[in-house]
Amino acid sequence: MKILHFADLHLDTRFDRAGPARRKAQRDTLALIVELACAQQVDALLCAGDLYEHDRFSPDTAAFLRSAFDIDVPVYLAPGDDDWYGPQSLYQQVDWSPNVHVFTEEALEPVELTDGVTLWGGAHCEPSGGKGFLEEFTVNRGGVNLALFHGPSPADVEITGLDHAFLGHEHTPAHAARYTYPGNPDPLTSGETGERGAVLCTVNPDGTVSRQTHDVSVSRSRGLVVPDVIASPSAVDHGWFVEERTVRGQFVRDVLASSLEPATRDRVLAMGLAALEER
Repeated sequence: MKILHFADLHLDTRFDRAGPARRKAQRDTLALIVELACAQQVDALLCAGDLYEHDRFSPDTAAFLRSAFDIDVPVYLAPGDDDWYGPQSLYQQVDWSPNVHVFTEEALEPVELTDGVTLWGGAHCEPSGGKGFLEEFTVNRGGVNLALFHGPSPADVEITGLDHAFLGHEHTPAHAARYTYPGNPDPLTSGETGERGAVLCTVNPDGTVSRQTHDVSVSRSRGLVVPDVIASPSAVDHGWFVEERTVRGQFVRDVLASSLEPATRDRVLAMGLAALEER
C-alpha cells in the first residue's frame, strides 16, 4: 500500500519578515501535498502533528483545512504539542468530511487501513506533550502494524511489535529502518538542512517501508526564504510581492519603478518590507 506522510507544517506561525506571504505559502504547500496524494492515488494521507499553531489559528484556518482535506483519500491526523487536541482546538471546531480521522487519545488507538494493516495513532492533549506514546505499549494483533504520532525519536519501535512509525516533531528529516521523520515541508527558518517535504512511502507485505521525498515547499520556490533580508536583500524575489494588491505590493512597485541605484533600492525594499511586517 502507498502512504503520503508529512508533519510540522505549523500553519499560522509568526515569521520575522514577509509573514503574510510566508503564511500564504504554507497553505499553498499543503495544497501541493494534497494534490500529490490524489495524483499518486495513495491509500492514506498522514499528518503527524503540528499542522497549525494552536495559539494563532483563526476560523479562516479551520475553513481552509476542512476544504483542503475534503478529498477522495483517507486522511489521518495525529495532533502534536503545538496543535494539541482539546475543547478549544481547531480539531474540535471543524466539521470534518467523512474521510478525515482525527486521533483524540493520548494512548495509541488502532484503525484498520486495509485488511491486515493497522495504524495506531495518538494525540497530544496538552501543550506540554504528556507521556511517551510507546511507554507500556505493545501491539496485540497480527499483520502489519504502523504508528502515527508526534514525539521524539523512539529507540524502542521494534520491541513494541510495530513495524514502522510515521512521526513528527523533529524538523530535521530522519529516515531509519523503523521510523520516518519527514521534516517540516515548508521552511520555518533560513538555516534548515536535509531533504524535507512530503514522503511517499510504500508499505510492503512484510512491514518494511521504502520512501521517496517530494519537495513541496512553496516558500522556497517563491524565493521567500533567504539567510538575511537586510544583509542580502537582492536575494529576495520581489516579483511575488509585486502581484499583491496591498500596501506592501504598492510599496514594492513604487520602489522598483524608481531611479534608485540597485544597491540603494534593495536596502530600501528590505527595510520597508521589514517595517510593514511589524505593523
